[in-house]
Amino acid sequence: MKIAVLLYTYNRIDDARINMEIIRNLWSQHPLLKNITIVHSYNGDKTLWPEKYLEDDLLYLDNPGHFAGAEILVNEGVKYISENYHDTDYTILLAADTWLIKPEYVAKVITEMQQKKKYIATCPWGTTVKDNMWNIGMAIDFAILDTRWTNRYGVFPIRYQEFVDKYFEIFAYKDETLYPERVLAVRFKQAVMRSVTLPSEQLLRKIANEYVYRMKEREPVHDERTWFGIKKGRKMFWSDLGLLTHHEPEPKKNILAKFVAKQNTKASVILGDYVHKLLSSKDLTYYNGGVTKTNIEANGKKIGYGD
Repeated sequence: MKIAVLLYTYNRIDDARINMEIIRNLWSQHPLLKNITIVHSYNGDKTLWPEKYLEDDLLYLDNPGHFAGAEILVNEGVKYISENYHDTDYTILLAADTWLIKPEYVAKVITEMQQKKKYIATCPWGTTVKDNMWNIGMAIDFAILDTRWTNRYGVFPIRYQEFVDKYFEIFAYKDETLYPERVLAVRFKQAVMRSVTLPSEQLLRKIANEYVYRMKEREPVHDERTWFGIKKGRKMFWSDLGLLTHHEPEPKKNILAKFVAKQNTKASVILGDYVHKLLSSKDLTYYNGGVTKTNIEANGKKIGYGD
């Protein structure tokens, strides 16, 4: 079986390097994940990533903005894999700051996708209450694609910007943010319509559900934003999956330190030099160039975004 990882990055450069070390040095210990191809889509400052690290291919891409830039990273990466690695069976989408330190979970999902004829593995980009992925969207930071099926039936390109240009006024009127995750869900539904003959359009949602491997172990991705007046937000760690998505280095450092301690050897041996640097550093201001959250200034105030 041929498996590729599409790793996409804007400014989380240390996250990306550690992610590659995890894939190369930890995932490779699993028989199914030994010879993974890594394609790296990058739209940040080229001076911060001047050459390949552990990836097989490095794509420098344009960055028109947060969501539009993310769309290009994913679209162009998926296209590159389909054109240059024709025999790829499954493509794993991973954001730079999304780490998986339990490769057995990845192998389990891919094996079950193959056995049960599932064409995408993901989960709703929602909450406990808002868990309808066709309405709230599909997680893109960690998803697994049946490469041939998604190529054949046109899931990609997502055409997010095209969707925004066409429907922005409607979403602005409703005061809703138009997320790429929601557009991906639309494109997957459209692909299902191309792949099967529907006796009734009313069946589309039920039939589309049959082709999704739903990662229920990861749900919910977000907590309800407020609960009894307490602001929560996005969940960042799923211990059963070994999934870490923190934007700050400190929690990741603590989790990795515990993981490495159980392995009874040095971090650099198990994972790599950048993991070793993270675990041995007391001052973490170097990490990702000091970036934890992207900000924009408006009316003299810094407003964070990008979680």
